[in-house]
Amino acid sequence: MKQKGISQFLNFPVFQFPSLHFLIYLFFLILGVTGLSSFTYSAFDDQFIGARAFAMGGAFTAIGSESDGLLVNPASISNVPSQQLSATMAILHAGLSDETSITQHLISYATSQSGKGTLGGLWKRLNVSHLYSENYVVIGIAKRFEVGSEEKRSLVLGGSLKLLNWDTAPTFGADGRIVEDLPGRTRLSFDAGIIFRPSANTPIALSLQNLNTPDIVSTQSIATENLTLQVTLGIGILGANSTWGMDLVFKENQVDVKVGLEQQFDGGNVLLRGGFRLENLAWGANLTLGGGYRPSQSIRIDYGFVFPIGGIEDTFGSHRFSIVYDF
Repeated sequence: MKQKGISQFLNFPVFQFPSLHFLIYLFFLILGVTGLSSFTYSAFDDQFIGARAFAMGGAFTAIGSESDGLLVNPASISNVPSQQLSATMAILHAGLSDETSITQHLISYATSQSGKGTLGGLWKRLNVSHLYSENYVVIGIAKRFEVGSEEKRSLVLGGSLKLLNWDTAPTFGADGRIVEDLPGRTRLSFDAGIIFRPSANTPIALSLQNLNTPDIVSTQSIATENLTLQVTLGIGILGANSTWGMDLVFKENQVDVKVGLEQQFDGGNVLLRGGFRLENLAWGANLTLGGGYRPSQSIRIDYGFVFPIGGIEDTFGSHRFSIVYDF
């Protein structure tokens, strides 16, 4: 991969809506059309956000309801009921043989006003043993519209502006002098997202990331390396006690498949989650597990675990912890 190896770390009810089979057919029809496109490939490729999405394999484009969903699909922050603050800490690929430490930190906030829309902000940092770092600062908006005369049919439009920065530590020679100090790069990027609900419990989503495909190569380089235009199609089924989601991610000639399931217990105070992620249908596979607990109505604590069953080996997996506060 071109991003210096960083991207590698990285009881349903009976539904009352017109033809679920038609919706699934439509989803795969869009998939077929979108798959004809080809895109360039680059860095800033980590799509995992909070621990809930992490535990569900990253299948979050259509079913996200947290403020950190801004990074995956800006339209998803419309699902935040009022105001929400979330914080996440992650340890990726613990126990690497070279003792490399890979960590992530994320803070996000979103506020919704009925009839006016939702505004959100997010900061995320990836750090590799103080040798390499990536930073995201994201601001986004989303607006919900009622579609047609049928009850609970809606369309959400969202957009976001991202400030992306990467940097590396200087390289020292045997005499302690700096041999190389490669300057990083800071660039702007734009995302857009759509969530269509033919009924309240069947969201279908489309997310377009890095629409302007910015050049993120070092300022000292004469070459160019553009971020890929990434297209994600998502579909979800929201039951009384269960949530299921699936995402298909297209970037250049690569297709990733993500599937996740969440089950509620004890009136929604206890949640169990599981998922599966297949990178490029062959390169690597990950099993994901996790859960959540609500000590109060406004606070939820989440944990997500990813174990690679293909690709990177000999690690203790990746772990992510989140606290979500609704107020």
